[in-house]
Amino acid sequence: MSGNMPEPNVPPAGQPGAQQTQGGYPQGPPPQGPPPQGGYPQPGYQQGYPQGGPAQGYQQGGPPPGWSGGYAPVSEADTRVTGRRVIQYIVDYILAGIIPGLAYFLLDRGSLHWVGWLLATVISLAVYYWYWVVRPHGHHGQTFGMQLFHLRVISKHGGPASTAQLLIRGILLIVDTLFFGLVGWLTMMFSRYRQRIGDHAAGTLVIPSDLPAGG
Repeated sequence: MSGNMPEPNVPPAGQPGAQQTQGGYPQGPPPQGPPPQGGYPQPGYQQGYPQGGPAQGYQQGGPPPGWSGGYAPVSEADTRVTGRRVIQYIVDYILAGIIPGLAYFLLDRGSLHWVGWLLATVISLAVYYWYWVVRPHGHHGQTFGMQLFHLRVISKHGGPASTAQLLIRGILLIVDTLFFGLVGWLTMMFSRYRQRIGDHAAGTLVIPSDLPAGG
């Protein structure tokens, strides 16, 4: 009678459903991680990130966080505003020099002219700092001349220029204006993003004010 008992319906080896079991579980480790939404784990489902690693937090083709290479938040064409920058600087130079000029004229005289000279120097430095650092930092990276000619300063990594960046580029105006501004002009003309020495040192760019880059 045992010879007539039906054989259990076991799929042949190598066919779907032919997994061997040990202790009630399929051979091999169970799938890892939570099941996909709406059902049980599918074959080959593994916990973790997709092949290729976790998301990098930036779009494909963009710079990784903290990278300080040649990436800029604008195109090279957007920084081709050298002519406007030259005129803008002439305007800013005149405006920034009005109060210091008056201070030296009124205070640097008399028997104690050295006291007046010292006071005029302090006034000039304070005005210089306000004009090239404080004012742009609080007005979207614009001096009065930049606002007039629709320009602004941004960080080369995107976002507004910081106080430290504005201070560095302001101090290095002393170098850029040597030989009637020829040093700064030549540096810009041979720079990929039209950066003068102060911009290179501070990590800043000058772009049209209507561009969205830089916040």
